[in-house]
Amino acid sequence: MNEKPTRIRFLVLFVVCLVYFITYLDRVNIAVAAPIFMKEYDISKTELGAIFSAFALAYFLFQIPMGMMGDKFGPRKILGGLVAFWSVMTAVTAMAWSLSSFMVIRFFMGMGEAGAFPNATRAFSHWIPPTLRGFAQGITHAFARAGGALTPMILAPLMVYLGWRQPFYICAAVGLIWAAGWYYWYRDKPSEYKERWGTLNQAEMDVINEGKGEKKTAIKLPFRQMIKSKNMWFLCVGYFCYCYTIWIYLTWLPTYLVDARGFTILKMGIFASLPLLAGTIGDTLGGWLSDKLWQWTGKGKFSRRIVAMCGLFVAAAFMIPGAMTDSANLAVFFLACSLFGLEMAVGVYWAVCLDIGHEYAGTVSGMMNSVGNIGSFLTPLAFGIIVQTTGSWVYPFIIASALLVVGGLLWLRIDPELSIADELSLK
Repeated sequence: MNEKPTRIRFLVLFVVCLVYFITYLDRVNIAVAAPIFMKEYDISKTELGAIFSAFALAYFLFQIPMGMMGDKFGPRKILGGLVAFWSVMTAVTAMAWSLSSFMVIRFFMGMGEAGAFPNATRAFSHWIPPTLRGFAQGITHAFARAGGALTPMILAPLMVYLGWRQPFYICAAVGLIWAAGWYYWYRDKPSEYKERWGTLNQAEMDVINEGKGEKKTAIKLPFRQMIKSKNMWFLCVGYFCYCYTIWIYLTWLPTYLVDARGFTILKMGIFASLPLLAGTIGDTLGGWLSDKLWQWTGKGKFSRRIVAMCGLFVAAAFMIPGAMTDSANLAVFFLACSLFGLEMAVGVYWAVCLDIGHEYAGTVSGMMNSVGNIGSFLTPLAFGIIVQTTGSWVYPFIIASALLVVGGLLWLRIDPELSIADELSLK
């Protein structure tokens, strides 16, 4: 009788989902607090954009180094340490006293969070079988969006009654607990987990290794060689278009709802959550659908491309009417539809990092996230400057919609079936 596989891989997936939730809890909390501390410190919209961009700048600069560290030292050490570091910075945010202090603290926050997704993706390269990659990336990003969605809903009332600082200490405690548990329990490879805990059987190891082929020793992937990959550059530029748009939701949405749509802080806490909840559904559906299409058709290019392209085009189509309608409630509905489409694509982007990266998954995902988050850096600044100089909240959404069309078309040049090792002849 064949041994039934244990399910430790799903437990690993769930624990990684929790850290995705925490990253967005700690990323969005400052956006929820912004309408309050802007008045306390007399911070303008352009200056608020600079605070948001300080995080994104560090997030961009440290993606590749943190991904490489994960490839070298393993996600157990690197991811656990990074979560502990940025959790401390979350607590320090509550002690900020000026514009410059906010910017410095958020820069260090971005440095810590830069390694979260590359190292989580690196963890998946050993634990998640190829046929589960799209779903894994979709469900983890769904937890990220759930974190972003629930943050305004939970923290806005707390900030009203306790002040804007106290919730930052709560968020920090959650991250520190996760980091300690991860370092104690997780192991970088199933074989190491089996040796330490003994609860993983050979049947599950066979499932995890199914379809990965014969194990080969990977050579080092220098940066100067990695940038020669055209496939990866198309992926990176497409992700730039995604990141530029998603950061509108992650940074400016609460302030937009209060200043442009006239919501109170408490009402904003509810309505700011709705688009991100729609994105949570899109995350899960996009990754799952891409995997299923690949299983049904056996065509990786078609399966990854069609889901990502449809999602990005839907996002572009709904964004402009969301910004231009006179109805505040209808605006939230249209923006929720847009984010649903946008998030259908994100799990596919990260699944392709595994598809083409294999042993270099941490480095490849770090490269994609680094280039993509140039958009994350530009969005808060550009959005704030455009609104403050023109007095219009519509123009930033038009720019984002145009970028989404470009991002969708770039998928025609991305090949998920061409590994970076084969493309660059790494033997």
